[in-house]
Amino acid sequence: MALTLAQLLGTPVHASEWDLNDALEQFSKSTAGSSAIAAGRVVTLHGGTAAIATSGSTGRMGIVPNLAPLNVDADSKLKVITRVGAQYFAEANGAIPVGAQCLPDTGGKVKAGTGAQGFAIYRGHDGEGTIGNPATAAIAGDPIKIELTGQVV
Repeated sequence: MALTLAQLLGTPVHASEWDLNDALEQFSKSTAGSSAIAAGRVVTLHGGTAAIATSGSTGRMGIVPNLAPLNVDADSKLKVITRVGAQYFAEANGAIPVGAQCLPDTGGKVKAGTGAQGFAIYRGHDGEGTIGNPATAAIAGDPIKIELTGQVV
């Protein structure tokens, strides 16, 4: 049974201690505790502050993990996955070919890069990328596996 977008967003592709213990950093929200940032959304990181990424966002990037307790409106801080090589589920906001560099897009979603270095690489959908089940291109609204590159865009 395939999992839904809501179930996958912000979850690690390979659930292991390495993905959680060494990948998390805590940041202040740029909204000063006035709004939650949903799991699976890309955030831009400037100093000790995280803000939801949009098209054209630059700087260091991370992804909000689906960990309890998830940040809520009243929280002034949130945890962000930042480790190079971490693979997490995010939401595609357009066509993305397999292996493409990814850039942040509107609402903290992910789009294909246009020749620029991206903050992540698209690795396929849930269950893809194994022997006999190759990864396929993504379309808008798909839950997708991305691997953080550590590149600053």
